[in-house]
Amino acid sequence: MTRHASVAAVIAAYNARETIAGVVTGARRHVPTVIVADDGSTDGTAQIARAAGAEVIGLPENRGKGNALRVLFAEARRRGLSAVIALDADGQHDPEDIPAFLKVHRDHPDAILTGSRMGAPDHIPRHRHNSMVVARFFISLAANQFVEDTQCGFRLYPLAVIESLSLRRERYVTETEILVKAGDSGRAIRSLPIKALYPPGHPTHFRSVPDVAAISVYVISYLMVKWGIEGLRPGVVHTYRGAGTARDRFSLSPGWDRAFEVMTLCTCLPLTIAYGAWYYLARWCGVPVLQSLARSEIPVGSLLLSVLLLPGLLAVSIMDLVGNRLRMHPDLTTGFVRRYYLNPWTWR
Repeated sequence: MTRHASVAAVIAAYNARETIAGVVTGARRHVPTVIVADDGSTDGTAQIARAAGAEVIGLPENRGKGNALRVLFAEARRRGLSAVIALDADGQHDPEDIPAFLKVHRDHPDAILTGSRMGAPDHIPRHRHNSMVVARFFISLAANQFVEDTQCGFRLYPLAVIESLSLRRERYVTETEILVKAGDSGRAIRSLPIKALYPPGHPTHFRSVPDVAAISVYVISYLMVKWGIEGLRPGVVHTYRGAGTARDRFSLSPGWDRAFEVMTLCTCLPLTIAYGAWYYLARWCGVPVLQSLARSEIPVGSLLLSVLLLPGLLAVSIMDLVGNRLRMHPDLTTGFVRRYYLNPWTWR
């Protein structure tokens, strides 16, 4: 099997009849196999994808992108593939960027590759860019490395990496879970520029409030557990070591998991203060705790301040929302995000 033949394109699709044919046709120009998981569509998406040349897995009901991705990963493993390239079905990802992924994959076969739209911020709606920057900040902290665009679903996943992770989350949180667990287990995540495509009037199944909230509380709860482990185990950086470790210890059941997320959300500010105090006290005593923070080239105090300012970010976001409703358009959020969350950093 040639290297390109061992890589397939995978697409999670739900009611995408207007765009799926173009995505499938474009992807087939660069990889021999395109697999579509039809996530309970009711508009004929499966038939259109099949006619365009895709191999289609029909799911009986809509259960979200996370479940569809797990189905696609399992099918790719069953076929003996080594990696998959995930694209969205709505046309936001240009299949002509696939050769760039394949080229980087040849040089870095063990790394997760993520597309990045951050090179063209003027092409991204302002409110969406702000949320992308904030998400990047916190997910990069959890993943032990700077990930330029954590919200882009155009990615190349080595299946050996996916097999090492226990994926428990649903919907769009799954893509965040992959980055966080892979990075926190010591896997490399690399970014490459892609085109930012936002066709006017295109439908999206991403729910701005519930999906952003789900991603946020998961990452916050992950960080609180991660920093707790690093605080108790001097020298530890990578806290995820497979199923049942790190944040997964508290995923005993869906109900308990939700309760734990609420608890960590309510206590994240005092916990952050406690972690910061322990970091400086331990460092003064020569004990290397919270090593993932220490490795950042941003002062630890600045990183922790950004966490503590989350209520301020929420407040200015609400003021912008109210102002926009009143047609005043204050845009306080952009300045706040640029000041406290845009800091680029590298990791030693």
